[in-house]
Amino acid sequence: MVGVISFILTSVFVVKNYSDLLVCIEGACIWGTGVIMTITLAVCLVFRKDFRSFLEEMAFKDVMLEMPFVKYVLTLDQGYKLKELKIMVLESQENLLKYCRVLMRIYSICVWISASLYIINAIYQMVIREDNSLRLLAFDMWFPWSLDDINIYIVSFIFHAYCGYMCCVAYPGLQMTICFLMGQIIRQLKILTFILQHLDELALEINGQRDSTWQIHCTTIMCQCVDHYVKIKRFGSRLNVYCQPFYLVLILASTLILCLCSVKIAVSEKFTLDTMKYYVHGFCVIMFVLMFCSLGQKIDNECDTLENAVMEKWYIFNKEHKTIVRIFKMALSQRMPVYVFGTIPLSLPTFTWFIKTGMSFFTLMMSVLEEQ
Repeated sequence: MVGVISFILTSVFVVKNYSDLLVCIEGACIWGTGVIMTITLAVCLVFRKDFRSFLEEMAFKDVMLEMPFVKYVLTLDQGYKLKELKIMVLESQENLLKYCRVLMRIYSICVWISASLYIINAIYQMVIREDNSLRLLAFDMWFPWSLDDINIYIVSFIFHAYCGYMCCVAYPGLQMTICFLMGQIIRQLKILTFILQHLDELALEINGQRDSTWQIHCTTIMCQCVDHYVKIKRFGSRLNVYCQPFYLVLILASTLILCLCSVKIAVSEKFTLDTMKYYVHGFCVIMFVLMFCSLGQKIDNECDTLENAVMEKWYIFNKEHKTIVRIFKMALSQRMPVYVFGTIPLSLPTFTWFIKTGMSFFTLMMSVLEEQ
């Protein structure tokens, strides 16, 4: 409710100040952030049951352990490649959790600093001006009441601070959940790649020699990899369906915010407290988009590596195994692209487009300001 109210109040502020371009730019920075926050909260609310099932499927348990071969390997304590696979399965899960915790803290700190700078700057400006009638608010919003009464002003300022710090919860909350789920997909693709790259050696360490039983082991492990890949791909497709609106709003709104923050920095004194909040705001936006684009690109890269791993030593296997290899190769050629919307992938080229578009809008806005 607070997110929707904030979105409405910031939208009205931007519309009312359309004639004053600089004030409109300041309001639009907050408006764009409010759009992302509102969509984030909406996705949390509408798809809460689905995300809960996603977490139960990928976070609260390690799906990789459901693969019979991996479950069997964890019981062994022999073989060089078998031990390497066992360590990889266990340590990769711990590392993923550790990296997500670190990223969550960095993410939360950046958002907290950005919100705090807006709030502190409003208080600082009122203190240095020594004007008791001055009523500055942290974020540019329209209110249907006057702020002359000090009690009404205090309540309005507290509402602003609450909205700002809500971002510190809403942004890292859902977004790091999505990042963790995407990280699980990357982790499991890496494990499948390792198994297929060393399929011959793994089966040999289990069987002891290359005979008909060794061939059966190879084919069985390959079939399990196919089954697990189908499970990962199905999960990734479901996650992508629910997150596409969020990805789209994140890219478009972040492009606008990047442009407006750059304009505000360009027309202001470079190292004042008022300008510093736009530096941090712009940095946070770039970091958000880069994080998701990097994960989307990493999933695509891991699919490419897995596709190449399927063809490792294909010629030493029997006819039945080669048939499975061809089928798996065809399935992998479709990849697991993370789409922003329609056919636009979430990847590093999309991040490059985001930066270029933001700078193009920046150039356009600066030319308009110069003409005025």
